Amino acid sequence: WFMELFIDAYDWVMVPNVYGMSQYADGGFITTKPYVSGSNYVLKMSDYKKGEWCTVWDGLYWRFLFKHQEIFKKNQRMSMMINLVNKMDKDKLEAHLKVADNFLKKLK
Repeated sequence: WFMELFIDAYDWVMVPNVYGMSQYADGGFITTKPYVSGSNYVLKMSDYKKGEWCTVWDGLYWRFLFKHQEIFKKNQRMSMMINLVNKMDKDKLEAHLKVADNFLKKLK
């Protein structure tokens, strides 16, 4: 939709940026960090209401960071979040990981 609204939204610019941002598909070559967030960001930037989805969203977010921390700790823009993962209460992290794993199992 945004290609219709912006005169400078050329395919050769938009396609690599959208894929690069949304999937961190280039490993950080074009974008400086993956485009991921916790539920708090979604709540602030949308009209979504707080609900059970927040628990799942946050679980997936923290699982993603936990799983890929070796890569992200080398990234200046992501290292702060990796520090938060490593300082997080073990029970809280375990709860996030369990929620995420249960959700992902349902997708299979």
